[in-house]
Amino acid sequence: GAPEETNVRVAARVRPLLPRDTAQNCCSCITVHQKANQVVVGTKRAFAFDLVYETDACQSAVYDGCVSQLLDGCMQGYNATVLAYGQTGSGKTHTMGTGQSVGEGSE
Repeated sequence: GAPEETNVRVAARVRPLLPRDTAQNCCSCITVHQKANQVVVGTKRAFAFDLVYETDACQSAVYDGCVSQLLDGCMQGYNATVLAYGQTGSGKTHTMGTGQSVGEGSE
């Protein structure tokens, strides 16, 4: 059947390994199946989301998929919330950004 309509959507973005991870010979145990909107941990634990993003997903793809429609609704008077949730080091700042303006800190 058709997917159920809901006011809450959950997206998962897998952050790339940090330099310290690769320096310690760590490797990713996460597989993203975009067509199924699933993230697989190891080989057996699959988790379904409304949207999933690989480690190489650009900010504009995440914005277009998760935020742009919400912002359009806000401009029409509706309320919306975007929440980044996860443990320390899971990639919240990588996804939401640092708050720096373009060109700031590059001098």
